[in-house]
Amino acid sequence: MLVFKYDKQVFLFTIRRRRLCVATLIVCGIFISYQFLIHYFLSNQRPKSRPEPELARIRGSHVQEGLFYAPVNGKFTCIKSGEVISFQQVNDNYCDCADSSDEPGTNACPDGLFHCGIISANPKYPKMVPSSKVNDGICDCCDGSEEYEVQHLLEMCKGARKRCLELP
Repeated sequence: MLVFKYDKQVFLFTIRRRRLCVATLIVCGIFISYQFLIHYFLSNQRPKSRPEPELARIRGSHVQEGLFYAPVNGKFTCIKSGEVISFQQVNDNYCDCADSSDEPGTNACPDGLFHCGIISANPKYPKMVPSSKVNDGICDCCDGSEEYEVQHLLEMCKGARKRCLELP
């Protein structure tokens, strides 16, 4: 039978190594727990992102101008001239702004522009028309969006919508 004789020095070295490993594991465990705790607190302090409110497109306005046509405390600020009017005065058939930006969907302002609802790939159809052509009885936009006051014109212009998608 073989009997191993342990050296006292080797035995003490193994105990020290074990203690060092245990101490290292404890320190690592505390460090990792601290990291999770900090992550938890920081993630709860961050403000929750709110979805952007979807802006309703004002008749006759360009899609990219939607931000300008969002009411702020019930008010509208004219795009170029900077005048402040009540939001109820937008598209009310009376030109309140010097730059005509409050009437994109009517023919009230002589120098305004009406942006068509559907933009055609066909260059024959315009992307926008002068406001003087709004509700004049002739479908200028390929979707007829500028002729909204007279019902029979709306029906007549619906046929033109198919042509919007046609290429020349």
